[in-house]
Amino acid sequence: MRKSFSRTSAVLLALLLCASLLPQNVAADETTTEHFAFGMEYDWSDMDTDFETMTGLELDEILGDIMQSADDAGIDLLILEELTGTSSMIIDQYEDGTTMLDYDGSTVEVTKHVTELTVRHGQLADLAIITEWSDARAGWDLTISANADGVFNIDAFYVEYRDADDLLYGHDLEMSMEADQTYGFGLQGSLEADDGDKVMPLNIQMGMNVDYSVSNAESSVLYTEPSDIHQQLSALAGGEDLGWEVGSGDDDYVYWRDFDADYWTCEWNGDMYDCTTDDGWDYDWWYYCEYYSSFNTYYCTDDFDQNSDWENSLSWTHYYDGTSPNMGDEAEPHSGDFTTSTGFNFELTGLPAEEFGFPAGKWDISASDSVTDTGSFSDEEYRCEMGIELFEGTQMITTDGEQIEVMQAYTSPLPWGMTCHIANLFLHAFEGTEDAPTLEDMIEDSTDEIAESFDSDENNDYVEGFYMGVELHAEGKDDITAHYNIGGLDYDGDYEVDFILTNSDGTTEDVDSVAFSGDYYWGDSYMSSDSWGEHCLNVKLKNAVTGDTLETLDVCVNVPQEIEPSQLLEDIVEGFSESTLENVMENFGENMEYRMEDYEADFPYDDGDMFVLWDTNSNMVVGFQMVVTTDESNLWYTLIGPESDSYGTAPAPLSVTYFSGSQAIVQEAEIVEDTTLSDLVDLTQHNDDIIEDALEEALAEYGDGEAGSSDETEEETEGGLLPFVSPVLTIALIAIAGLVASLQGRKD
Repeated sequence: MRKSFSRTSAVLLALLLCASLLPQNVAADETTTEHFAFGMEYDWSDMDTDFETMTGLELDEILGDIMQSADDAGIDLLILEELTGTSSMIIDQYEDGTTMLDYDGSTVEVTKHVTELTVRHGQLADLAIITEWSDARAGWDLTISANADGVFNIDAFYVEYRDADDLLYGHDLEMSMEADQTYGFGLQGSLEADDGDKVMPLNIQMGMNVDYSVSNAESSVLYTEPSDIHQQLSALAGGEDLGWEVGSGDDDYVYWRDFDADYWTCEWNGDMYDCTTDDGWDYDWWYYCEYYSSFNTYYCTDDFDQNSDWENSLSWTHYYDGTSPNMGDEAEPHSGDFTTSTGFNFELTGLPAEEFGFPAGKWDISASDSVTDTGSFSDEEYRCEMGIELFEGTQMITTDGEQIEVMQAYTSPLPWGMTCHIANLFLHAFEGTEDAPTLEDMIEDSTDEIAESFDSDENNDYVEGFYMGVELHAEGKDDITAHYNIGGLDYDGDYEVDFILTNSDGTTEDVDSVAFSGDYYWGDSYMSSDSWGEHCLNVKLKNAVTGDTLETLDVCVNVPQEIEPSQLLEDIVEGFSESTLENVMENFGENMEYRMEDYEADFPYDDGDMFVLWDTNSNMVVGFQMVVTTDESNLWYTLIGPESDSYGTAPAPLSVTYFSGSQAIVQEAEIVEDTTLSDLVDLTQHNDDIIEDALEEALAEYGDGEAGSSDETEEETEGGLLPFVSPVLTIALIAIAGLVASLQGRKD
């Protein structure tokens, strides 16, 4: 069976794996076992250099022009950022002897084909933006700080069982994963109005942590019949493609078109079926058709894709059986075990609630949750869909001083069984046990807690007695409504209902009374209060003639507080609306446009591609490579990958270290125990002293009531205090300034 494989999907999958997303453990004795190992490592402190290499743009110069544009417009602006970290991935494949496998009631001697995948990623980032601006009407003096750190690790140990004929019987997988990300944000300083006479201090702090780990997950897969997929791969020639499916298709919807054979004839034309009417007036074509003499009808579909194997499908019965010719191999029900842990924490302090009429700290937030889940799954369907496109031509790559003949391909760099096994096992572990909360549940619950911390939603309640039912609803102090219904009384009686609304101090805020006759009555009582918070309504039903109380009910709700901006906040808003800020931002945008018009990205390459490297002798992937070229040259170069006799070294290289052979084994041993941030990131290389000093100086100035000078900012910048500038941040600043200029242009 042949199946086309998406080139884009293959490249993206390979690139993701090479950039750092998957798992491992370390190897056996290298002196007795032949390993096919390869991988890569990237140092994130080289990112600014690589950005310049790939675009021709110097980020320090761009940032300097951004800050100078702000300075020319009258805005003091300093931006500092430091990024440190590494990402590593190693794939190690080897044979680990033979064993006897229990299979279908007997034992079979099989060879253990082992693949270990190790991924380690750790990153630490710090950012500071210090800015000051003012005129006679308004101004700001702000320090924004942000930090992020995280780790991502995966380890997987995969064993595939094949017999002497290379038939695949099944595979085992053990894996673990850890993802932990922490973010911090601070906004300190002040906003001012009336030439500094009105000042609103700010000290907003936010922190968030999200972590998810699979401490252990394992499962086994056995096929109902030994799969010949490795035999098919061994027979694959350059220029061909191959697809593999496990447990797919029989429950998928298939559209069938029927043709009455009294009027239609469907015949194979070498690529597909031509269906024509006997009179030749009507025509249709389909990839797949079956003919049923008992119905004298053709049934055709395109849902099985185009395949030369469908030439003889007229006699097949997949329509009648409800099956598919693409069903491929089948696996026994999938079972396994897992242990996971999930955590979420969010904190926010310092929002100026008091400037909106609320108590100080009203909007402070703290929400956290964590859970550990241990469980198992059984009798689950195992599904897999993989493919390869193998290209013609060979090249010789060098590993450990020896040359290996390989072919380029689009496919997963991992064994197909491992790729699908990881996906199936991780899906079951992530879904967890039936009642275990997921990360999505935690975030949703925390969001509800956060919403409640801003304003209680308990502003509606209902109570019911023998005669009365009362619902109290409060939208605000001037919008409190009591809906009541009364029944079960004497039809000729006279009655009175009294309403008394009190606040949390017991002070009466409003009263109401209604009189009626008859056995039932309903209506609304509209009330108000001079305060907010908890309010209770006392409702008393009396006999109007005797004065006897028949029933008393109490219902309480929260009267939400309404926003009441302080005079200081109103003064600052008015000050900014009357200030020259609009002109300042317009000048900033024009300055940016002027300085940026000379910048033009100069990409060193015009085309590129990424392949895995397929060894037809060992019948496995033994490496990967990214190749590039330019329009001016018909030569292709290796940007990432092993030494090759077909590609030269790229003239503008990236700072990616490629490992193969013994180098990869050594790298695997070095990183396998590195699991924490301090293991993965060389903290001595994370030079955030400049950022800390700048923040300390800026915050000290707030305390002294003094503003820093723009001259000091520029001197610090010229002194090389910009160890890394985020391309995303730079692009964002350019976009903001450009947007301001664009909007102003539209107004004009």
